[in-house]
Amino acid sequence: MKYMTTVAALLILTATSTAFASPKPSAKAQPLVCPVTGETIASVKAAVGHSVYKGKTYYFCCSGCKPLFDANPAKYVKSASAAKSKPKMMSM
Repeated sequence: MKYMTTVAALLILTATSTAFASPKPSAKAQPLVCPVTGETIASVKAAVGHSVYKGKTYYFCCSGCKPLFDANPAKYVKSASAAKSKPKMMSM
């Protein structure tokens, strides 16, 4: 009986700790986009480097983008935000 109680307690602790260990993804998660090329990046792990500018982290699609961004981040942040705000046109 003591063994069964111990096993049950361990199962409950394991289930509880794993439920709180990993945060649930946000419903409004934004896709990662390279600020230099506009390419979509699959994940943070797939990104090739990152830089922080004005408290925000930017991820890059390739090794050539990071130095370009670091040389003039304001240019690329402005371009990226302009591209996001521009309405998409449907092609016919």
